[in-house]
Amino acid sequence: ILQIKKYLHALYNRRYLFLLISVTTALLIVIASFFTPKKYEAKSTVFIEENVVNSLMKGITVSPSMTDRIRVLRYHMLSRDIISRVLKKLEMDVKSETPDAFEGLIRHCQETTVITLRGSDLFFVSFVSADPQFAQNYINTLVNTYVEENLAAKREESFGANRFLSEQVSFYKKKLDEIEDEINTYRKKTGIMSTASEASLLEEIKTREEDLKGLRLKKLELTAGVNTMREQLNMMKSSATSQGSSLLDLMGGSGDDMRIDALRSQLEELLMVYNDQYPAVVKLREQIAELEKRQAAQPIQDPGPAVDNFNPFEDPVFVDLKMRMNTAQAELNALLAREREFLDQIEQNKKILANFPQDKKILADMERERNMTQNVYETLLERVGVAEVSKQMEVADKATTFRIVDPAILPTFPVGAKRLYKMLFGLALGIGAGLAAAFAREKLDDTVKDADALRALGMSVLAEIPLMFDEQQAKLVRKRDKLVYSYAGFCLSLIAVMIGHDLLGLTVLDQFIAYAKLDTLISGVTELIR
Repeated sequence: ILQIKKYLHALYNRRYLFLLISVTTALLIVIASFFTPKKYEAKSTVFIEENVVNSLMKGITVSPSMTDRIRVLRYHMLSRDIISRVLKKLEMDVKSETPDAFEGLIRHCQETTVITLRGSDLFFVSFVSADPQFAQNYINTLVNTYVEENLAAKREESFGANRFLSEQVSFYKKKLDEIEDEINTYRKKTGIMSTASEASLLEEIKTREEDLKGLRLKKLELTAGVNTMREQLNMMKSSATSQGSSLLDLMGGSGDDMRIDALRSQLEELLMVYNDQYPAVVKLREQIAELEKRQAAQPIQDPGPAVDNFNPFEDPVFVDLKMRMNTAQAELNALLAREREFLDQIEQNKKILANFPQDKKILADMERERNMTQNVYETLLERVGVAEVSKQMEVADKATTFRIVDPAILPTFPVGAKRLYKMLFGLALGIGAGLAAAFAREKLDDTVKDADALRALGMSVLAEIPLMFDEQQAKLVRKRDKLVYSYAGFCLSLIAVMIGHDLLGLTVLDQFIAYAKLDTLISGVTELIR
């Protein structure tokens, strides 16, 4: 208690200093709060929305990754390119006095713009400025520019991917056709088919050699038969053209009887193959009938005229023999052609077999490359379909997109600490400054103030004389008190008026400051001091 009394006594002794410092400091801070530049915040909310079509088409389409865009959202949105384009849309480059001032504005916007992410589907963009209209326009233009650029970038990615895949499909299709042509050409050149093997080639060579043996035996038989029939035909021609001899003499017989017997024998052979209406059969019967008729009319006839009138090519036996020889010759020619074919096949298979390991290895490498290219080509074809659907989704804006939930509105109230709080803080700071000044002055005063101070120095106090004031001095003290208290009361009144002005939500003082352009004056003085 004694210590408190001591402090109160010291405060009373330094009351003038305390009051002057306290009320003056508080009044200056309160007044300064009215000239503090007001900051207005514009804020926009953007929601990253995933369209229901995108969910339904999941696995069928591929959309550009939104996670990557969100990861670099802050850096992209605050890049110099976007900020400068936004400010140019607001014509701030024209309003700036110099290029350096415009660059400074860009840096200020980059430093002041705040982007806050919440989760993976929501973010906020805010900006604080002394001009509320500029803050609103800046935020809305920035968000719209980013959203438009993002959508354009996504569409460009989809179109670019589709275009790239189409080019790759054409490239690999051409490459696949070239490889197929090379494989076919190589197979024709080497004679190796995809199913060929050394065992199959050896088996085919063995089979063809066995077939060739049988074919040669049959060829020998046909050759012998053709030679025999050719000799018989030559004999018949000779007998038909010789003078004084006939076909009957060559056969060891004479007269119409032997000729009739030969014709009947030939007729029986023809009937075993042909019917009665066959021309050769009909002609043989006519000849037999003519011979029988002539034999009946002339039992004994000279065979000479008959031989002289005989034509081998009208003889059915000759004609049939000639036809059989031609048939055998044709079959022989076919066997010869087939023999040559078998020999060529055997020779070709032996040639293939000689180079088979190396040729098969080269062909396997070509087919492996063909299969790899085919797999890539089929995969690209599938991706082209996916890319086309993705492109259509981006064009129709059915994929993940940005939706501006709350665009920035014109801010009407400044942000930061409220002016009322600043004034109350100034009042408290003024009282604190007054107390600090009073106690500091008291500490620095080394005069003896009471008997206790002397006793503390080891001196004996014999008597105490109380302080005595005369009337003149008392009037001077009262006049001084009146002046100091009046000044303090005036300052406190101004402070109370200003605090009440803000408590009631009035704007009279603000309008007066704006009308008198006091804020401009203060700003100019501040800039000049700086």
